Amino acid sequence: MQPDTNIFFRKGDALLSARHVFSKWKKTRVLQNTSLKRYIPETAQYNFSRLGEMLGRYKMVYVKPDTGTHGKGVMRAKRRSDVSFELSEGVSTHSFPSMDLLHNKIKSRIGKRKYLVQQGIHMLSHKGRKFDLRVLVQKNLNHNWEAMSIFGRKAAAHKIVTNVSNGGKMESLSTLMSPHMSQSSIRQLRSELNQMGLAVGKQLSKNYKGLKELGLDIALDKSMRPWILEVNTRPAIYVYRTFNPAAYRRILRYAKAYGRTK
Repeated sequence: MQPDTNIFFRKGDALLSARHVFSKWKKTRVLQNTSLKRYIPETAQYNFSRLGEMLGRYKMVYVKPDTGTHGKGVMRAKRRSDVSFELSEGVSTHSFPSMDLLHNKIKSRIGKRKYLVQQGIHMLSHKGRKFDLRVLVQKNLNHNWEAMSIFGRKAAAHKIVTNVSNGGKMESLSTLMSPHMSQSSIRQLRSELNQMGLAVGKQLSKNYKGLKELGLDIALDKSMRPWILEVNTRPAIYVYRTFNPAAYRRILRYAKAYGRTK
């Protein structure tokens, strides 16, 4: 698969294009060089040296494929206080007495594929399950970025990823955040996240013409600081059909306008 692709649709007399940038590294590099960098966890291309450096700084990192969806191939590595290591993938966790053995295991899973290593964020939990947030922005009928919806994704038991396709459960922002902050603070958070989504859309559009839709995966740490884990340029929209029908109708209307659906 190419790192980024232009897909063209013809609607009436107008030729519309929707661009999809598959490389997480490319999108991260763009955002790391802007005012949005404060929201970006440290991220680098995977190698033994980078793994050691970042485990030394953060004690926990995520190792993820540069291209791919649905949380497939994502691993979490931790450095324990006794200087042993553990690696989790899916619902399995393995221990290693040295960095070399940890790296060898990761390399056996990676093969020749390009992977990234990312600063681990200690995400908030709801009823014992870690969760992150999906912020969706789209180009509207006036070709301006518009904030469409926010929902939470709560991880399945013992899993390290929150993707709905991986057993995660969709929840409202209010449901997930009510144990952590007041309703007025939740409203402020929603506004901040929407503004963040619009800023990411405007920034990535400068580098990649033709973007029409973005799904930001955002984690909140225990100090309520938001972190952009990654940005998807072809986010799933079917999930809104029953979760938020009103938002889905608007999302579908815009998606039809730029040719994603009929």
